[in-house]
Amino acid sequence: MKFSKLFKSSASALVLAAASVGTFSTSADARDLRYAIGWPPGALPTEAIETYADAVEEASGGDVTVKVFPLSLLNFLESTSGVRDGIADITTVLTPYFLSEFPNTNFLTELASFSEVVEGDPERMAFAFTGAIMEYVLFNCGDCLSEFAAQNHVYTAAAGTPPYMLQCTKPVVSAEDLKGARIRTPGAFWSRWIEAMGATPVSISINETFEALNQGVIDCTASSASELTNFSFIDVATDITTNLPGSSFVSGLTNVNRDTWAGLDDAGRTAMLKGSAVVAAEMNWAYFGEARDNIAKAKEQGITFHEAEASLRSQSVEWINEDISNLVEIYAERGVTGGEESVSKVRELMTKWVDLVKDVQDADALSDLYWTEVLSKVDVATYGQ
Repeated sequence: MKFSKLFKSSASALVLAAASVGTFSTSADARDLRYAIGWPPGALPTEAIETYADAVEEASGGDVTVKVFPLSLLNFLESTSGVRDGIADITTVLTPYFLSEFPNTNFLTELASFSEVVEGDPERMAFAFTGAIMEYVLFNCGDCLSEFAAQNHVYTAAAGTPPYMLQCTKPVVSAEDLKGARIRTPGAFWSRWIEAMGATPVSISINETFEALNQGVIDCTASSASELTNFSFIDVATDITTNLPGSSFVSGLTNVNRDTWAGLDDAGRTAMLKGSAVVAAEMNWAYFGEARDNIAKAKEQGITFHEAEASLRSQSVEWINEDISNLVEIYAERGVTGGEESVSKVRELMTKWVDLVKDVQDADALSDLYWTEVLSKVDVATYGQ
């Protein structure tokens, strides 16, 4: 995968800038960092994350290198403690797995449901929400940064999945179709939505979902189009409803150990942030492309695609707006303050980012946006200290 022209000359630019102030690391100070992820070798996210290593090395002129360890040093459940304790220098943290550690951040990730109520291209909403949540966490959410710091992490980027859809063994287009349907839920938002629509949420692991669909234990799974092939749902689903339930699963993509971050000079930290802009774009764009490809494959395979009836879609959107308001109270009980202000600001940022990403044609253009609009504005001399 290539990355943006913005980074093609970054190494020489950093060398010149650092030489003028005498702060650039020499080759003797080179850092070899470990990026541990919970995806296996060869998985699409793993391939995207390799671009982070390439971008950091190029942007630092080789003074900072990154080796990616897919599903070896750490799995997803070990990610937070593993980077906290220095087993790895960098990791992807699926913050919804850690409710008590990241309440403020998880409040924001649940606002990914704005993708269902803000006007724009549904396929690009993950691009927009990634930009919005990075901008909000880095510059507007001191409590988010504090909870990462409490885990000895420095937050640097995010990424999100394509919109979630109903992948089923029967048609689901009306409110009546949903009544009593057993639907595998991937998280809190989807559990609430399923219950509100009169269906029954079923909590099972993603690895058990294929058999559950195949054996009739569940009628549907709420999943992204990427999971049609990643978990072989394409071989058992017969009907897919594309515009329900929506939203996106968002993660902290490149969390860095605070001691590792502190040991880098300004040029090294800048290179890490440039790498974060690249991988956030590559991850989102890879999911975007995979989702389109999988939908085409599913249609070729004879799976029937539906859109929910207008009345059901309206019911869903109405509920999502209510749920966003209710989140303020839900998370206030978990110690999150200023929820209403956060909702207002994230909605504003989401609207801004929907406009920014509407014409991007490749991952390079998206990484340019994440860099120029967000990550280039981080004060590397003070951030994470």
